[in-house]
Amino acid sequence: MIEASEYSFDLQNILFGDFPPLVYLEILIRVVIIMVYTILMIRWIGKRVVGGLGSSDVLLIVAMGSAVGDAMFYPDIPISIPIAVITLIAALQKAYVYLGIKYGGAKKVTHPRVIKLVENGKLLKENLTVDDIDENEVYMLLRHGGIRYLSEVEHAYYEQSGTLSIFKFDNPKLENSILPEHLKTQS
Repeated sequence: MIEASEYSFDLQNILFGDFPPLVYLEILIRVVIIMVYTILMIRWIGKRVVGGLGSSDVLLIVAMGSAVGDAMFYPDIPISIPIAVITLIAALQKAYVYLGIKYGGAKKVTHPRVIKLVENGKLLKENLTVDDIDENEVYMLLRHGGIRYLSEVEHAYYEQSGTLSIFKFDNPKLENSILPEHLKTQS
């Protein structure tokens, strides 16, 4: 931090600092590496970690927040550095979304698959391993949707957002309770 007695107002230094022009190439390389790595880690961790936001949305919020915060709190960081970082993050975000929409192969990386977890009142256990979700988490998501019995559910899909889309039978038989007090006695 700069001591008050040493401070002098210098707009050139505030905007650009005394960095050489190659620092912007380094920023480009750093941002690309960190964004790609972070997207892969968020995808690896899974949908439920990011909730209703997409993995790239979480990264966008965290990365921009850090760049903006640094520019506001540290006077030795020229404003052009976080502006370059924020611009690169936004451009890479746009490219990430564009690739996911435009190219089918890239969509596998940029957009998680929708997974069917329940069909005709039966839990599809083989699909739980696709996105590392366990039975208890599925039951919790079903209960959040107002489901008490697995037999009420015609189809349930684990969405890209980490939520569960539930389609109920019109007149279900009420069997296979998923309430916690009943699950303990079924085990």
